[in-house]
Amino acid sequence: MNNQAICFSSVFARMKLYLILKLLISISFVLMIGCNNEVEHPKSVFQMKGTLADSSMASTKWNISIDSAWARPTKAGMMSAAYFKLENYGSAPDSLIRVSSNASKDVQIHLSYLNDGIMMMEEQPFVTIQPTEQISFEPGGYHIMIIQPTMDLNEGDSISFLLYFNSGMIIDKTIQIGNPKL
Repeated sequence: MNNQAICFSSVFARMKLYLILKLLISISFVLMIGCNNEVEHPKSVFQMKGTLADSSMASTKWNISIDSAWARPTKAGMMSAAYFKLENYGSAPDSLIRVSSNASKDVQIHLSYLNDGIMMMEEQPFVTIQPTEQISFEPGGYHIMIIQPTMDLNEGDSISFLLYFNSGMIIDKTIQIGNPKL
């Protein structure tokens, strides 16, 4: 009887070990497949300028303009913000989905608003602009946050921005540091 109990517990222990090993192999396999998703990026973002995300949209008329652009002066490593007027003269809605700049690796679309008397700010995944619509990116509303610029942003200098739209359009814009209205 004692030999049977030892044999039974040995078989049970081997079966348990086998199931644990099988589970670990399965999890490892799933992780390897999930981590092997490569994203193809163009060699240069500048090669994409003027291209459309979807060729079926080629007949659509886009005419997005950016005017009155400026950014707040700041020292390297300190936050700044950029402002402009975005206008859609085209026949189709579009959305600003991302912004990049030579001034910082981290540039975000933000919205400031009042909530119970407290000024709040949150990152926006996109800003949709309808045909004939004009959206002002200004203090207290939509703006572009320049997180930890890598250089001083001095009054009178300029920085470059790339504005990416859902349509695939990319606008290259150079803006001045300092509010031109002051």
